[in-house]
Amino acid sequence: MSAQVVRSSPWQRWVRQPQKVWLRRAIFQVHLWAGIGLGLYVFFISVTGSVLVYRNELYVAVTPDVVTPSASPAEAAANVPLGMWLVDSLIDAHDNLLSGRTGRLVNGAGATAVLLMCLTGAVLWWPGIARWREHLVLRRGVGWRRFTWQLHGVVGFWSFAFLLVLAVSGMYLCFPDQFAALADRLQPPTNENAGTRFVDSALYWLAYLHFGRINGIGIPCSGPGLCDQATKLVWAIGGAIPAAMFVTGAIMWWNRVVRRWLRRRGSVGLTVTDATPL
Repeated sequence: MSAQVVRSSPWQRWVRQPQKVWLRRAIFQVHLWAGIGLGLYVFFISVTGSVLVYRNELYVAVTPDVVTPSASPAEAAANVPLGMWLVDSLIDAHDNLLSGRTGRLVNGAGATAVLLMCLTGAVLWWPGIARWREHLVLRRGVGWRRFTWQLHGVVGFWSFAFLLVLAVSGMYLCFPDQFAALADRLQPPTNENAGTRFVDSALYWLAYLHFGRINGIGIPCSGPGLCDQATKLVWAIGGAIPAAMFVTGAIMWWNRVVRRWLRRRGSVGLTVTDATPL
C-alpha cells in the first residue's frame, strides 16, 4: 500500500509554521517598506507627541514669574514671545505639520498608516504554536542583530494595545466628522439615548486617551497630582515607543536589505574587475 501524503491546510501551516505561508511573506514586505517609507514621519510625530504630553508644563516653564496675573496681554506678550511661539509652533507641527488643514489631513493618513503597521506587525509577530512563548521576553546570549530583532518584536507585542489606541485616536482627531458620522450609523441618536450613547463615550475617551492628560478621570484618584503625573509619564514613554520601533526596524532593514545589496554589488564589482584584461 502506498503511503498517503497528508497535506496541511493554510490555517494549519499558519498555526504551526507561519514563516512558510506566502501571505505572511507578502505582509512582511508591506510592513517593512511602509515602516521605512514612513519612518522619519513616525519618528517626528512620536517624539513631539511624547514631549507634548507636558504641554501645560511647557507653557508654565516659558512664562516667567515677572508676568503677573494683573499684567495686560501686551505686557505678557512682550515678556514671553519667543517661548510661547516655540511651544505653539511645536503643537502646530505635531497637529498640523505647520500646514493647516492640509497638514491635518496628512496626519490623518499617517495615523491610518500607523494603524496598518500595527496590524501587520501583529500578524508578523506570530512565530508558531510551539514558539510563541519564546517571543514574549528578551533572551540573553544572542548577537546584537538577533537582539535588535527580539527587541522590536517584544516591545511591539507588549505595546500593541497602546499603539493601537494612539493610532485610532489620532485618526479620530484628524477626521472627527467621519468618526461622528460612523458613530451615528452604529447607534442612531434618539430622544431616549440623548447624552447616554455608548458611541459618544467611546469618542470622548478616544480624545482623552490620545493626550494622556486625564487628571485622574476614570482611575482611582481625582484632580492633578501624583496620579496625574504618573499617567503623563506612562503616556510620554508610550508615545516614544513608535520612535524606538522605527530605530530597531531601520537597523533590521539595513542588515536584511542594504547590507546584502552592498555585498552583492561588491561581489559583482570584484568579479568584473578580475575579468578585465590588464
